Amino acid sequence: MVKRSLQGSVTGIQEAKKAFADKGWTQDNLAFEVNLKTRQPIWRFFTGRPVERHIFIEICSVLSLNWREIAANPPEEFPESKKLSAELLDIDALVQQVRSQRFEKIEDQCGTLQLLDIGRPVRIDDIYIDVNILEEIASLQLLDKSLPVIIYKH
Repeated sequence: MVKRSLQGSVTGIQEAKKAFADKGWTQDNLAFEVNLKTRQPIWRFFTGRPVERHIFIEICSVLSLNWREIAANPPEEFPESKKLSAELLDIDALVQQVRSQRFEKIEDQCGTLQLLDIGRPVRIDDIYIDVNILEEIASLQLLDKSLPVIIYKH
């Protein structure tokens, strides 16, 4: 089973500290670059403590380091890094397959809409909107000068 966390080796941490010093950043800067809310995982990384795998890999990536060279006992391969077959990469076909398998559930959950002024749910297919097409854009039409203009002051 693949561990959920990684930690740096002694030589890997030294290499990471050197790359970090070359950047001239603070731990806050690095945390921002890695999209972390706190710098605690950065501190844990540089002190050789276990860090979540995705954070460890992202820190190494931001520092332009190969995470496998930095990690102590890196796993051979992660299950999620295996190459997907060509048939799974066709997103349109995959979407059609899921839709056909889940049509009834999608129709049940998303096929009706509860409107405020109607006591029963209305099917989406039964909803229509009247569209009025104006000859001119309303905001560009001039005010009729015969109408009084009222200005409110607070």
